Amino acid sequence: MEKEKIIVAIDIGTSKVTTVVGEIDELGDLHIIGFGEAKSKGIDKGIITNRNETIKSIRESVNLAETTSGFKIVDAIVNVGGQHIEFQNDKEFLTFGVSQKEITHEDIESLHAKVISKVSKENYEIIHALAKRYIIDDENDVLDPEGMIASKLEAEFHIILDKQTSYYNLKRVIEAAGINPVKFVANPVASATSVLYNEEKEMGVILLDIGAGTTDMAIYVEGAIEYTKSIPIGGNQITMDIAHRFKVSKEDAETLKKEYGVAIVEAVEPEETISIYPRGYEEAVEINKSLLVETIEARLLDIFDLIKKELQLTQLLGKVNAGIVITGGVANIPHIKTLAEASFGTDIRIGRPKDYRGFSEKLSFPQYATSIGMLNILRNDNSFSSSLDMKQNSNFFDMLKKFAETVRSWFY
Repeated sequence: MEKEKIIVAIDIGTSKVTTVVGEIDELGDLHIIGFGEAKSKGIDKGIITNRNETIKSIRESVNLAETTSGFKIVDAIVNVGGQHIEFQNDKEFLTFGVSQKEITHEDIESLHAKVISKVSKENYEIIHALAKRYIIDDENDVLDPEGMIASKLEAEFHIILDKQTSYYNLKRVIEAAGINPVKFVANPVASATSVLYNEEKEMGVILLDIGAGTTDMAIYVEGAIEYTKSIPIGGNQITMDIAHRFKVSKEDAETLKKEYGVAIVEAVEPEETISIYPRGYEEAVEINKSLLVETIEARLLDIFDLIKKELQLTQLLGKVNAGIVITGGVANIPHIKTLAEASFGTDIRIGRPKDYRGFSEKLSFPQYATSIGMLNILRNDNSFSSSLDMKQNSNFFDMLKKFAETVRSWFY
């Protein structure tokens, strides 16, 4: 395989670190050829809290992905997220000395560089300067101005920034884990790339990526991203509510949530019971399952209420006609679509990763939207495709080939 056809994404979240290896075939399609996942330690809501533990989690995830793919991972695209992410919308223009100039790729890059140099926010790092739309000669909106004739080129941008301390702490732990981060992508941008359809973006749509530690939001209007936000609340709050109410460990609470949890009490049989193991009890205790579901439903409604308050502040709801797409690990809770539709009063869709092949039984779940989205961003970004370095070590590969083929068969 040629190295420019291999790309890697590392999703560092509050609950897990996921490494996904992809291959781009001659038709430009994305095939997943390696996967590794490890419990996330030392990071909470996008903030590094224990450097050494985070490094260990990254290495464990990367090592597993190397085993399943048969490649030594050197470079990767990495996500950033958390309450420290901010955005601003801005515009910039270029005027040309001649009235009939053909717009080149270099002109478009110059316009991007101009708006980036204009953005000045102390102690923040620019993650994205996303062109929402281009305007030529003050009147025509175009998606791609390259090759067109104009005397003036203007663009509106959505700029996403990360606090420098958070950005550099994350960058340093990734490098300490032996990985070169070739590009950083904000969580909602990656997830939107993975789960949203162009028609939804054109109609206006809200993306909610509800993970363990944060809820990341993105609003698209007329095909372009207008708003991003991260709220420091997610599935871990549900887990902690269960642990507190039923006096069980966090690990047991997480298991109860995943094995028995649903989003609405009406979906539970009134007499159905489950077994729990409260602290200090030597034997299991039977409780009504509806009590567990009450706890989950109440916290989900709290999360939805916080989101609704944020959405009201955006003043964009009147431009959203395609409803809300929910993704992230919390989107797996059965009946969450029904609860969300009743709470938000609009159409809800559960977003699952698309535009990839392979490992479908493993990766076709909302919690992998960010990982697949990052790979698709790299796939479509020619400026990064040649900078990635994947080393196929013959001794390493020969030793693990048989095991790798076995592991890969689990997911195809």
